[in-house]
Amino acid sequence: MKTLLKLTICLLTATTLAQTSIKKELDTITTVEQAEKLLETKKSRKNKVLIFNEEKHKTKLATALLNTNVGSIKTVKTEFNTTHYKVITKSDERHYRISYIYFDGNTLEASKIVDYKNDILKSYEDGIRFDDLAKRYSMDRNAKRGGDSGWLKEGSMPTEVEEQAFNLDNKLNTIYTVRIPETNSFYIILKTERIKTIKEIKVLKIVD
Repeated sequence: MKTLLKLTICLLTATTLAQTSIKKELDTITTVEQAEKLLETKKSRKNKVLIFNEEKHKTKLATALLNTNVGSIKTVKTEFNTTHYKVITKSDERHYRISYIYFDGNTLEASKIVDYKNDILKSYEDGIRFDDLAKRYSMDRNAKRGGDSGWLKEGSMPTEVEEQAFNLDNKLNTIYTVRIPETNSFYIILKTERIKTIKEIKVLKIVD
């Protein structure tokens, strides 16, 4: 009985010391670069730098972290392990949201793209929903979502697409087209949301 008690105490002491050591390491991390260097010493797929966005991530954990200050550490204990989350950076980033239909000119003839474009524009004017048209025509993998891009941070899509997404002359629920000669790509785009500033954080996750 005494041996078991001693063993239990030793295990608890070792665990406490390990967690204290990790927290001391986390206290020294103030930049993403430092976080990435720390991850090089802790090889595990569970350890990583995460990005949480107040529009995309609605879990209790994400909400709690988004509402804490830079430098804060949140520790979550389960039966199997202890996970530490440290908020490294917090920023307000411009985001946009569109729905689009994409055509790859490298696999589809230009004349066919023109025909499809005309069919799509006419169908939309006749009252056909854009998401139904995207599901039918788009060559992008988001066709199943009706072409919805979700909220995207600036730099997520080709420059030509984003220039039009941020163009205030393009009103909501209006269609415009973008052609990118360099990649032989063609987009039919519906502006679905106004430009929005969204809170975003980068978090270092370390699992004991």
